[in-house]
Amino acid sequence: MGLSEQRYIKLRASDIDIGRPVRWAIYNGNREQVVPQGGMVPTAAEAEQLIQQGAYRLPGGDASLPEGDEAGSSGQPRGSRDVSFETSRIRVGDVIQLETEPDAPRHLVLLVGYLKNRGIIVTPPESAGALMMLREGQPFVGRFFSGQRAFAFSTALFKQTSVPFPHLYLSYPRALRYQEIRNSVRADVQLIAAVEYPGRSEQASAKVFNLSTSGAGLRSRQRLAGDGDVLRLKFKLSVHGVDTFVTVSGRICSITTKVDEPEMPFSYGIQFEEPDSQTHFSLAAFVYGILLGEV
Repeated sequence: MGLSEQRYIKLRASDIDIGRPVRWAIYNGNREQVVPQGGMVPTAAEAEQLIQQGAYRLPGGDASLPEGDEAGSSGQPRGSRDVSFETSRIRVGDVIQLETEPDAPRHLVLLVGYLKNRGIIVTPPESAGALMMLREGQPFVGRFFSGQRAFAFSTALFKQTSVPFPHLYLSYPRALRYQEIRNSVRADVQLIAAVEYPGRSEQASAKVFNLSTSGAGLRSRQRLAGDGDVLRLKFKLSVHGVDTFVTVSGRICSITTKVDEPEMPFSYGIQFEEPDSQTHFSLAAFVYGILLGEV
């Protein structure tokens, strides 16, 4: 049934919580969406103006968060659970991915801060090195990783400003949906990596042939180090058309020699040593993107 064929419910002033995420998308008398679900009506005057002009919603109560196998259509169970934003253990400086619709470009931003039940502040996304200007009221799906969980939530842009610094003020999510992810899921890759040795100036090169959020398989022409030694790897990932250079330390947990591969006979199992949140996000987005056929 199309929007024009559905019955709309007229809203009263008491249906709109001032400065709080709205429970439904709000439409005007022409059946045009004027406030997305999760958006905010910041003042009583604006709420009164909406009511006077005619404010409507579709029947059915609160809409749920987007369905889908968040980052995790990776063999994970499809069931997911809801938590609040403040209990997700997201930290200031963590990376959040914003998308407007499933096939649209995804933008990486950093969490600047949040106030429970009021709003979220993030850095503005960039395109070609310049800050993007976004439309107030623009709805987004936000995604991020925390620990062993992939989270998704609905939000909307309340305000974009450059005072006192460039940032976006997003509506506070009513709930977050999450799924458990497995560090052990690996993707076959062909990446060139620079290898550094902590405390030493020398470098080497190697090829990454499989990758997960917790480790990698590495091949090299010459022996790099011994079992238990720590290496620092640098390589480039391309996620949704955006190149990201990753630096991560890892410990060698296994070494094998393959005489049938004379060009790169040394093979290593690398266990990453607690990558930071931005590196973990890039690794997870890249690995699960490959498994989903998006990379």
